[in-house]
Amino acid sequence: MKSRILMSHSREPLHRAVLDRAVRILAGIVVASGLAALAVPTFAQGASQIVLSCTTPPPHSSNSNGCSSSELVSTPPIINAGTLYVVGGFWVWCQNPNGGTPYGPDCAGSMYIAEVDLATGTAKYEATSIKGGSSAEGNTGLQVTFTTSDGDVTCTLDVPASPTSGGTNELGGSCGNPNNPLSTVPIVFSHAVVHVTGS
Repeated sequence: MKSRILMSHSREPLHRAVLDRAVRILAGIVVASGLAALAVPTFAQGASQIVLSCTTPPPHSSNSNGCSSSELVSTPPIINAGTLYVVGGFWVWCQNPNGGTPYGPDCAGSMYIAEVDLATGTAKYEATSIKGGSSAEGNTGLQVTFTTSDGDVTCTLDVPASPTSGGTNELGGSCGNPNNPLSTVPIVFSHAVVHVTGS
């Protein structure tokens, strides 16, 4: 009986040493995780230029080629001040969100929008320039936000972490009028072309 007590007493320093080491390892993991959360995602750090392209077929078209939008299909429409806005396509080019170029994280390009007056049913189609920026944010760690030059529509889209070649990518996010948060709706563009070049 005496030897059992001695054995259990002699194991106590071993248990304490194992416990102390486990606490130090866990503390290191917690600190490293916290620092990693503060760091800019590797994907965003490696991005030099970002190109997004999407051309959707006209409404009620039998053409299934090209990019498709969830607007009016599975997500609500963008409506502001009695006008329905349908995003018909866009071409957006952005610089690295971390700077490194004279242009910073700036974006440029154009957007094709159908505007329908809900009172009269009349529609007009506009191709307008855009401006915006890229950031190391969002679900994928790389996000692009752009607004039409007339200020009617703003979109914020998450860039895929591993874009594939051709019109095979999905861009998810939201679009709406920048001055009316109630007009902002979730949106997904499928079969988009996405290029992210390394720095």
